[in-house]
Amino acid sequence: MTLLTVFAGLVVGWVALCGLLAHPLLPLWVKTSVFWSVPLTALTWVFIMVADEPVLFPETAPCPREPYQEGVIGNGRVSGVSTAFPPRAYCEWEDGTVYELTPGAEFLFWVFFAMTVVPLATGLWHALRDPKALLR
Repeated sequence: MTLLTVFAGLVVGWVALCGLLAHPLLPLWVKTSVFWSVPLTALTWVFIMVADEPVLFPETAPCPREPYQEGVIGNGRVSGVSTAFPPRAYCEWEDGTVYELTPGAEFLFWVFFAMTVVPLATGLWHALRDPKALLR
């Protein structure tokens, strides 16, 4: 079932991209913005996903296994947590204290994500509204 969902998503994305490129009223910079915002979205997502990894630099891990001083940020053991979507990386202590690791990168991700989704949604709307425009 997952393969069918991925295939359907790729088909919808392809139709949206073709509709975006065939849209007669959009300027060229809007049409090409998708081609640079998609890689930037992916790079920002990867940056957020690896932000809590202690393996990369164990001496300077963002979520130390033991707190620096008792009660400075949180008490007890700490663990790094990252969620894939929505992308978020944070340190969580036993007492429930949460420390965000990448608030700026999360904001950039949503900006790039919107710069990808909005033009593609416009292209999909154009392709569904005027399918003969894709044949020109």
